[in-house]
Amino acid sequence: MDIYGINLIGVLLGMFAFMVVGFLWYGPIFGKRWMTLNGFTEETMKDVNMPLMMAKGLTNSLITAIGIAFMFNAFGVDSLMEAIHISAMLWFFFSATTAMLSHIYEKQPLELTFIHFGNQLCGFVLAGIAISFF
Repeated sequence: MDIYGINLIGVLLGMFAFMVVGFLWYGPIFGKRWMTLNGFTEETMKDVNMPLMMAKGLTNSLITAIGIAFMFNAFGVDSLMEAIHISAMLWFFFSATTAMLSHIYEKQPLELTFIHFGNQLCGFVLAGIAISFF
């Protein structure tokens, strides 16, 4: 089912790709280091409203997947390699530069910025791959 030239199934799979990457990235892969760099503890994490946080994350991932799909449509992406290339470029020119602002102006540790970079790059590329199949 296409709306404005984008496939809804592809977008939903792209959203799911972002969520899976985030779960792994901030869980078993870099979760402990991410918590340390943010000053989080097991105790402070107990106060988090997990359903609300997940709803916000899903919404953010959905909007990003829709944006990738729109860009693929605008650029006429029709191959897996083009999808990977455009996804990486979108990450670099928009996501990475935006994330870098936290390091520049909020004095976020560069290591934490790089953790976010990796999560977003993997998310963009995997979402782009998923979207490209539809």
